[in-house]
Amino acid sequence: MNLLIFEDEPLAQQRVVQIIQKTRPEWIISGTAQSVAEARNLLQNSSDIDLLICDIHLADGECFKIFENQHLQIPIIFLTAYDQHALESFNHYCIDYVLKPLQESRLLQAFEKYEQLCLREEKLELESNVIQSVIKKLSSKNYKQRFLTKVGSKMLFKDIHEIAYFYAEDKIVYLKEIGTAKKYIINFSLDELEKKILDPSQFYRINRSIIINLEALVEMKTYHNGRLKLFVKSSDDLDLIVARERVGQFKDWINQ
Repeated sequence: MNLLIFEDEPLAQQRVVQIIQKTRPEWIISGTAQSVAEARNLLQNSSDIDLLICDIHLADGECFKIFENQHLQIPIIFLTAYDQHALESFNHYCIDYVLKPLQESRLLQAFEKYEQLCLREEKLELESNVIQSVIKKLSSKNYKQRFLTKVGSKMLFKDIHEIAYFYAEDKIVYLKEIGTAKKYIINFSLDELEKKILDPSQFYRINRSIIINLEALVEMKTYHNGRLKLFVKSSDDLDLIVARERVGQFKDWINQ
């Protein structure tokens, strides 16, 4: 039994692998991918794949883009932080979906469901029109459009289009304003911003400490050790460096 894992979070990917190795040692993990681009390439160059384990949110966009314009006949177990109601429209077109944070017992239930279906030799297909409807539903998600900040005794709202980037420093997260050197404290972690709050087509986490706004990006230059240095519409001295392991995904994101 051969499977592929599409998961952009290294720790989550490692956990899925460990659970499979411990509970289904006969299963063969034929490859892993962290981005839509990597997953497409892996899927096109892999044969005899029996199962996909797929996170809905990958490094460069929603995983459904992988399956566009394809007549897929490979069962899928989705991993997701989305509310389950967002997925009800295609319950019958996938094996199962497992909500994050990932629990081993819940993933094993999905494996058992897959095995039961295989024993009955049922074929599951993810049709193109179903993919499109789910993409439309998820793309209509209401991403945050403004942030409440505090300056002294004043409370201010900052529109999403006014923000050049978010960054973390000494466990505090700031938003940096476009065109100025002003920064404002916000009450969200970078993980919350990346996974739940910001539109992934507009914002990208270039390293562990910084999330940039595509609208603010002005220029890119090659940097030491295969990295990229970014320049945005903001007046400050903070180096915006794309981590080496994210450069390929970042370029794919820019070009989407």
